[in-house]
Amino acid sequence: MSNRTYATCLQYCADEHAKTSTCMPGTTTDIFDGLHYRLLLGECIVAGDRMLAHNYFLDHCDITLGFTTNGFTPFKKWKHTMWILLLFNYNLPPDQRFQKDNILCAGIIPSPKKPWDADSFIYLLTQELLELADRVSAYDSLSRSLFTLHAYVITGFGDIPAISMLMHMKGHNGLHPC
Repeated sequence: MSNRTYATCLQYCADEHAKTSTCMPGTTTDIFDGLHYRLLLGECIVAGDRMLAHNYFLDHCDITLGFTTNGFTPFKKWKHTMWILLLFNYNLPPDQRFQKDNILCAGIIPSPKKPWDADSFIYLLTQELLELADRVSAYDSLSRSLFTLHAYVITGFGDIPAISMLMHMKGHNGLHPC
């Protein structure tokens, strides 16, 4: 990354949060204090059907991502819906993560109604995320050298229709939703 200021912000987890975290049991001040992150920390990575040669979050350059999707109607009439696919970079400080300039729009699914098979739309995104979990060569402007970048999606969230679409479940309007 050639922007030194942005690269410094991405060091939040390794630098700032590590210094300010109280690590008191039952206290969560950030996603990096959460149980899911702590359980993954140092664990072996399985991507698809392969075991990767490195472990979760052992390198200070590893990127932690969150994924969300949500449907919306772009027009006044409710005849058409669109589904936006967003990624959030948790390595940024909390006050910057969800700012418009830092949200990554991974795609938009246009449709007259909710997609029947969302997997067909997110297939390429999934392949790129698997590639990022394995390794991608990147430039670090702070050390002025190439390094191996790893990025992992550790959270997925959205409203009930979005989650049910991604998990292939009946939504809240199903005849027998549970």
